Amino acid sequence: MKLSDRISDFLTKAGSSAKSIVKVALQSRPVRQNIAECTRQGKPLIIMGNGPSLSDVIATHTDDLAGSVTMALNFAANALEFTSLKPDYYLMADPHFFEGRDADPNVARLFARLNSDVDWPMTLLVPRGQSVSTLGISNENIRVENFNFVGAEGFPALERTLYDSGLAMPRPRNVLVPAIMTGIRAGFKEIYLAGADHGWLSTLSVSEENEVVSIQPHFYKDNAEEKQRVASVYRNVKLHEILLSFHLAFRSYHRLESYARRRGCSIYNSTPGSFIDAFERRPLPFDKSPVTE
Repeated sequence: MKLSDRISDFLTKAGSSAKSIVKVALQSRPVRQNIAECTRQGKPLIIMGNGPSLSDVIATHTDDLAGSVTMALNFAANALEFTSLKPDYYLMADPHFFEGRDADPNVARLFARLNSDVDWPMTLLVPRGQSVSTLGISNENIRVENFNFVGAEGFPALERTLYDSGLAMPRPRNVLVPAIMTGIRAGFKEIYLAGADHGWLSTLSVSEENEVVSIQPHFYKDNAEEKQRVASVYRNVKLHEILLSFHLAFRSYHRLESYARRRGCSIYNSTPGSFIDAFERRPLPFDKSPVTE
């Protein structure tokens, strides 16, 4: 590497490090996590993304998933299959979930289902600042724990220190980032990703009115209210902004892969046709069929 490139790289990392330190100082606080009881049994964690391919996994392996250590994400509680899967962990990160239930009937339905339908022990993981009282959780089967939803990058030593302490994580442009990070910090030695399609690029288009159309299908069927909400979110977003967001998300997965290896954790992508290129492809522990690239 040329001297000029080394200097540029150093200055870039220095600037990112300074910004990360300020963000952590202002936004992060120490948090305790006690979700590692399953790791002592040597079981892997299966993170169930909400991509369309998860429907096939559920159709053929509902009992296997229900008997495994699993984590559900975002609107999964609104899916009919939720109570059959009985996830051990449930993680939400998007601020939309915490803006008030009156703003979105789907969010209200989600929390209503958590309160009424969860009849098994489950840990709900939410950003710091949220609690049983702020979320309106009345179900005694649900334990609420927090994580710092703060992205940080810079010099490798700084990144490792902030990640190890739980004060920050790689830039969380997708809910899979805090989900994987939580699993790593909990001590799981193997993490499998199902339903992590991330095929957004194949559904991206621009209308004749120069509005970006981004279709993000899930294993469950989004209702009209959710489709309308997503469309409104993207109405004033430019294509280059969406592509930058994609770039940051996929880059974060490579940072997670490197960090996981240092922590002695292996992350496997068990999603056929997934666009994520950071993790080794391997079938789910109970699935003997190959994962297609």
